[in-house]
Amino acid sequence: MQDDDEIPALALYQVLRARGTAASEAELGKAAGLDRDQAERGRRRLQRLGLIRFEDDVLEPVDPDTALTRTMSAYRASVAEQLRTSTDLQELTDSLLTVYRPAVAREASLVEVEYLTERRKKDRLLRELDSTVRHTSDSIHPGPVAAPVAVLDASARQDEAMIRRGVRNRTIYSQSAVQVPAFNRHLRDLSAVGVEVRLIDHAPYDLIIYDGQVAVFRGGPLVPGGAPTAIVVRGSALIEGQTAVFEDLWLRAVPYVRDAPTGAETELTSQEQVVIRLLAGGLSDDQIARRLGVSRRTVQRAVTKLMERLGASSRFEAGLKLAQDPEFARSRGKMV
Repeated sequence: MQDDDEIPALALYQVLRARGTAASEAELGKAAGLDRDQAERGRRRLQRLGLIRFEDDVLEPVDPDTALTRTMSAYRASVAEQLRTSTDLQELTDSLLTVYRPAVAREASLVEVEYLTERRKKDRLLRELDSTVRHTSDSIHPGPVAAPVAVLDASARQDEAMIRRGVRNRTIYSQSAVQVPAFNRHLRDLSAVGVEVRLIDHAPYDLIIYDGQVAVFRGGPLVPGGAPTAIVVRGSALIEGQTAVFEDLWLRAVPYVRDAPTGAETELTSQEQVVIRLLAGGLSDDQIARRLGVSRRTVQRAVTKLMERLGASSRFEAGLKLAQDPEFARSRGKMV
């Protein structure tokens, strides 16, 4: 400690002042009655104070007034350097804020498109955007996809972190999402942490808009059989159009109610009940249309509605789910 070093330092200094010079630290320490450790600590303290100097490998004392003058000069030089550094920092900051940042903001009006095919890069990009968004995060999700519960939980935690930073987080899901228990729980979790969740009959495509400046779409593979892409668009020119699409869907969507009954528990029309029974029997859309005496388009609308109720992404999957759950088809068919 400093106080402990002052005693041996003062002893060395007094001996050195009396003798004028010393050939070595060991010689000086011995003359001062100090052991090796005390002599070393004392010498380091004197050097720090500027009270000794080495001249031709000989130790010489320095007058305290001289040492004080040198210390103050060094301090003034240090302060001057800090002032220059502070001035440089201010000048650099001013340039970045008033010249270069506005230039980049002007460039943001241009459209930049990036395609990401590697899962690792897509995940890293989304994490970066989630962690740096400042004002708004608006998203559209067509329907539930196969995702582990851990992935859904991690997504909910990321959304919660946004909310805590003051980001307004709005999301639109297809009505079919509530038919899948894991996704319905996910929607409840999102709603519980403050995400504004709404449901719509048909969500057109996957989209996330960050701060009205960056949009991320889910795209198809660039080559047949390739991995799905993430399409990243930057620039207000195109983002404004996507924001308008989101706002239109938001107005038409209905707020998600955590404890509301799922679509499977709501009543079906008589026509939908017949379509379920015939679809479960393996009939095609044309065959069902002829059987009911309606247009093929009417049947397709009913099948689309049924797919959303079942959480199916295709007509084939809907038929498969009905085949795996004949009780559902029979119970609906009995209502006709």
